Amino acid sequence: MARNSTESAFMRKCSWFGAAAVISVTLGLLPACGTNSNDSSSARTDSRDSWQYPLRLGDARARVHEILGNATRTTEVLEEYPMSGVTVWFDSEGRLTKLNFHGEAGALYSGPNSMIGANWIPSDRPVLSGLTSHANEDDFRRLLGSPVREYEAGPSNAKEVRRVWRYGGYLIDALFLVSDRTNEGKTFTKGSLVWFEVSPGR
Repeated sequence: MARNSTESAFMRKCSWFGAAAVISVTLGLLPACGTNSNDSSSARTDSRDSWQYPLRLGDARARVHEILGNATRTTEVLEEYPMSGVTVWFDSEGRLTKLNFHGEAGALYSGPNSMIGANWIPSDRPVLSGLTSHANEDDFRRLLGSPVREYEAGPSNAKEVRRVWRYGGYLIDALFLVSDRTNEGKTFTKGSLVWFEVSPGR
């Protein structure tokens, strides 16, 4: 991949993550830039017992270290664990507020300090109701139902779609490929997962 192309893709991913930090707070105030389902069946109300990942929202930073070990990158608000395929976010009291999981199509993007890059390994651990980082868009719909928000972004040859679900008291925000894309000889098919994150539902 050419340097300019890689930098452009990385900057586009940064903008996605900037928006991700806001969407969990302002989902209900976002403009209607995509499909907004008002069907009550689209917002699942399954029990929090569906949670399967060893870390839970609200856990202390020490608990994160106990489960994941040493972070590759640490700031006041987040820690990155590329070999576990997850980035964790904390509030001002050091409590876990959000988990971001690297998907298989995340390998399309590179950068040594990026939350998405070729050296990240998607986790095999189920997160909730059997959902894993290896799931695709069809799997998300099958397990979570219809999204409450969805919209596309990106250039015509690299469009991605962002979909948001409310499920079991959680907000699940995920990014998928709109068409097949190839990088370094590997093809990622339409619907492949770039990343998804889980935060408290509002």
